Amino acid sequence: MVVEISKHALEGMKEHAERGYPDEVCGVMMGDGGVVSEFAECRNLNTERAHDRYELDPLSFNSADTAAREKNLNIVGIYHSHPDHPARPSETDRVRAWGGWGYLIMSIEKGSLKDSTLWYLNEETGQFERADFSVRD
Repeated sequence: MVVEISKHALEGMKEHAERGYPDEVCGVMMGDGGVVSEFAECRNLNTERAHDRYELDPLSFNSADTAAREKNLNIVGIYHSHPDHPARPSETDRVRAWGGWGYLIMSIEKGSLKDSTLWYLNEETGQFERADFSVRD
């Protein structure tokens, strides 16, 4: 599976992740089919361990869902950052993941993007599998 992410959405998510450093940031990816065309920033409610955990604010999520529906889009996944940590899912990420959604993880080192990876939860095995993504204008 190859997912296309619009340049606009990828740049916005990157900017959000870098701006939020040294804390984890989170948000939703919106699109249709295998294309992510928009994103929405969400608040991280985890204040005690914001440097290595996120708790997506349900009010932010609901606002993003409403915005997506108004644009005839769906929420197709979640993005979040890993400050000074690799762009691979943690056990916490795996346990909280929903099948069918993409999870874009951005490794932010010293305030700058190092790497981004996209993952999908295999519902049969309960493990994440890496997916390829391309950037489109």
